[in-house]
Amino acid sequence: MSTAISPFQEEQSLKFFNEINRHLGMRSRDKLVMLVRAVLFNVRRSLSEDQAALVGKRLPRLFRKLFRGDKQRHEEQLSIKHLDELVDTIYREDRKSHNHSLFTSEIDTLNAVILVLNKLDRFFGILQLNVFRYPLMQELRQAAIEEAV
Repeated sequence: MSTAISPFQEEQSLKFFNEINRHLGMRSRDKLVMLVRAVLFNVRRSLSEDQAALVGKRLPRLFRKLFRGDKQRHEEQLSIKHLDELVDTIYREDRKSHNHSLFTSEIDTLNAVILVLNKLDRFFGILQLNVFRYPLMQELRQAAIEEAV
């Protein structure tokens, strides 16, 4: 397996971060990366090892690093069936880091999670892998429809 980043993957990664930043208006590139990491890492925690490997293969190298997180820490697997459970988990963990809070509210977290997951799907097709629970997928689709209206 090649570890080189293709120009296409690099371009897609830059476009992804630019679109997220355009929607969220974050001033710090570091916070933007931390936000995407929070979403990816908690999504990974809700997947089996096989499912996580499948998603990881679809992502460019930078995103795989964010997706895997810190392998030094043992993280418990989460049972996330609904979007609100994912949002609540991410928001609670963000509250623990008082100095570097990414989100101002649960609504802010919800909007960011929906945006990140939908953009990950648009750029890298992660939602088409059928590894996410059905209710979560339905809620993401509904949110995308509501955003389009």
